[in-house]
Amino acid sequence: MRLVTYNIHYGQGRDGRFDLDRIAAAVDGADVIALQEVERFWPRSGYTDQVKRLAKLLPEHWWVYGPNIDLASPMGFPGEDADRRRQFGNMILSRWPIASSRNVALPRGARAGRTMQRGALEGIVDCPSGPLRIYSTHLDYRSAGTRALQLAALSSWIAATDPTDAPWAGDHPADADGWLVGDEPPIPQRAVVMGDLNIAAGTAEYVRTLSAMDGLVDAWPLAGEVSDAESKRGAGRIDHVLVTAGLAGAVRRVWIDDAAVGSDHQPLWADLDV
Repeated sequence: MRLVTYNIHYGQGRDGRFDLDRIAAAVDGADVIALQEVERFWPRSGYTDQVKRLAKLLPEHWWVYGPNIDLASPMGFPGEDADRRRQFGNMILSRWPIASSRNVALPRGARAGRTMQRGALEGIVDCPSGPLRIYSTHLDYRSAGTRALQLAALSSWIAATDPTDAPWAGDHPADADGWLVGDEPPIPQRAVVMGDLNIAAGTAEYVRTLSAMDGLVDAWPLAGEVSDAESKRGAGRIDHVLVTAGLAGAVRRVWIDDAAVGSDHQPLWADLDV
């Protein structure tokens, strides 16, 4: 399985140009894609529905979107256009069906009034080898303390989720009212967290924060045969792929796409043998 995570900076490249086509081209070829900073109907990006645009550019993928900011938009009108709201959040795309999704709110810390709401979008991907939990997330950039709280909350969420804890939230009586349609997907133990953690690899914060996580491991050092050049590029990276312990032996390769120019970040790729 080939995965990629990319903070797309709402489609704006280092050249100042907004171009979702080059974002889609940079991640095309991945089985599972985690995107951050995807927005809808913001003036700076031309009131574009970036979610729908990216879905159209990657037509072979199922997708889910989790906004962490949701505000009224000047482009919204009563009736059919009432859903044209300014949104900002995370996205997951997959070549295989996404059986269910949830948006997990992350703590904002002591400086809540000075930082935006962050979250992790969870998607249960129906992979050929069995269901896999995928998370696309973007942590706070201002405060190391807040990042530690957010990552601890996410790792605890993943570790504490029971396989029977389906999104419908438990057992229900007979489907007399037509609520249930088919079986709910189970919550698998296997999970991959991808995104912009704003924690630079190799720093004291990186060592301290990742060592405190409950059952999540950075995939980069697990790749094994990382070249010296890739090791140097990996130092200081703030985009990460984390896997649960049961997937540690499945990591085959992790690398950075230095050629992508569509954002102020670079795509981070990983191959897993699952």
